[in-house]
Amino acid sequence: MKDLLNKLNQANRLMNTANNTANNVKRTKNSVERLGSDSKRSKQQKSAEKQNEWKCSCGKKNVSKFCENCGKSKPVCSNCGAADTGAKFCSECGTARS
Repeated sequence: MKDLLNKLNQANRLMNTANNTANNVKRTKNSVERLGSDSKRSKQQKSAEKQNEWKCSCGKKNVSKFCENCGKSKPVCSNCGAADTGAKFCSECGTARS
């Protein structure tokens, strides 16, 4: 009878260990998924910043409306207000750049 109780206790310990391991695997999987989504978000943010990046006449690259170095505003089309891409004509309305 004592042998049977020992075997049952050992089986219970093994079951608890298996459950703990399964829970650890789930937590790790969730952590990895969160890290992956953060990484995707970071790539999307970097891509959006790259699209909004402009170079000031002072040479500094910026992503905001004003230059972080000299304070000049981001160049825009005088006709429609679209961002100045440096081309001879506005890509939005076709107005010639001055």
